[in-house]
Amino acid sequence: MTTTSPNRFERNGARLTRRAASVNVREAADQAEQAALRSCVRIEVVTGHTELAQVFDLFDRVWQPENGNPPVHRDLMVALSHSGNYVAGAFRGTEMIGASLAFFEEPKHRTLHSHITGILPTAQNANIGLALKLFQRAWALERGIHHIRWTFDPLVARNAYFNVSKLGALPVQYLPRFYAPMNDGLNGGADSDRLMIDWEIDSVTVSAVMSGKASAPTPESLDADELLGTSAAGLPVPKSTDSRYVTVATPNDVYSLRQSDAAAADEWRHAVRDALGGVLAGGGAVVAVTRSGQYVLDRQPEIV
Repeated sequence: MTTTSPNRFERNGARLTRRAASVNVREAADQAEQAALRSCVRIEVVTGHTELAQVFDLFDRVWQPENGNPPVHRDLMVALSHSGNYVAGAFRGTEMIGASLAFFEEPKHRTLHSHITGILPTAQNANIGLALKLFQRAWALERGIHHIRWTFDPLVARNAYFNVSKLGALPVQYLPRFYAPMNDGLNGGADSDRLMIDWEIDSVTVSAVMSGKASAPTPESLDADELLGTSAAGLPVPKSTDSRYVTVATPNDVYSLRQSDAAAADEWRHAVRDALGGVLAGGGAVVAVTRSGQYVLDRQPEIV
């Protein structure tokens, strides 16, 4: 599979959104505060050794890595925080239940790379992830940052829906085997394909999503054809179509599938890599993700 070039990456990141004339940083901060209140959490930037140790322990509990291979080493986390990068925690009382770490990319891009965000399993499905992201957006806007980028596993349906539909971020690059095989409790040694997400936090598109004024296209509204479907047995079914708008399915729960049928999970990995990665490498774009984790793609997007 050929990945997109750096030039196409920049072009893809800009072509479907348009920079807002001005961004109300106070409004972004208010949106973050309201999201935290709805989730019954307090979100703060973390700098002290005690709190950073809590972040380290939380990531360890979420990812359950093999010995000696934590998602982020403790010393590196201290250095990143000390040098002005982003480490934040979500608290209920004194307990940290979520955390996020990000660092700056090249200054000329005015971009923050959001490397890792984790929430304790007992605290998931309470919109804490949304609260953490909105806090991160407000923090970045206050510093004149235009983009936040991160990677995620394209097979994880709920993350795809959250990133594209809830945040208004756009996948811009498919990265096969981005990390070495990850031997932790979530990834189980599987291939580490990732989608690079670009969240243009001061764009008209993202502002509309944050204010609830945006509506995503559906496969039905675009008359999209299946490029990758699902069989009755829950396996991927590649299809052939010349349609401009196509859909790419994902497994219902890839984490459970890795435990119950590793071969089927691997089959999904290769099928999504070929279908989704192929469209993106050919200049196509993701325009929506359904609640079921079905990618909706435009093979011939307009360049703005």
